[in-house]
Amino acid sequence: MKIENNGKVQVLDHLVKSANANNAKSQKQGGVGQTDNQGIVDKVELSTRKTEIEQLKEKVKAAPATRQEKIDTIKQAIENKTYNVSGEDVARSILKNQVLDEALKP
Repeated sequence: MKIENNGKVQVLDHLVKSANANNAKSQKQGGVGQTDNQGIVDKVELSTRKTEIEQLKEKVKAAPATRQEKIDTIKQAIENKTYNVSGEDVARSILKNQVLDEALKP
């Protein structure tokens, strides 16, 4: 496979350098919201994603760490000696958790 960049990297590099120069110029002139000598206005727009993420974090914190009703059901089955789980199910669960842990490792 042959990959050609056709100068696109240089264009991006030029745009980044230009943006950095404009940011430095606007900071010298008083910061965001100021108009430079070319009539260009700098502005900052904050994403709504931050608030969505914060709301999701709060929901996760509020959710119980365990499903108490499931725990109680299993405890009762163990006490009644009616709890039966196959070895295959246990092995499958262990392997699934191991694979997920490895896949999600930073």
